[in-house]
Amino acid sequence: MKSLPDVLIVDDDPLIREMMIDILEFEGYRLRTARNGQEALQVLQGEGRYVVFLDLLMPVMDGSTLCQRLATQPELRRRHRIILMSAMDRLAEASSLQADGLMPKPFSVEDVLQALAPFRSLSP
Repeated sequence: MKSLPDVLIVDDDPLIREMMIDILEFEGYRLRTARNGQEALQVLQGEGRYVVFLDLLMPVMDGSTLCQRLATQPELRRRHRIILMSAMDRLAEASSLQADGLMPKPFSVEDVLQALAPFRSLSP
């Protein structure tokens, strides 16, 4: 059985984080959470490899800024896969950030699992 990638959920909304946790824990993923891009950057600078569900609009450091910071650090960018979570009216902005995937908000269980499907064989 292939191991599942570790997942980092980055969103300032506790309800979104909890919904994602409920979905992904049930599927067997190992999870971390962050409330903003600054907290996420601290996690991503560690040794792990993550598939990151990243919201665009957050206080402290937003998702766009985090993507830009990761782009300036190729060693970090290569280790992590970014799936942007965005309201439908922000998908054009999300597309410009060269993420590895996009997932609309609000989302369904199927949306989350489909967004992760291309990364299921990544090693943690």
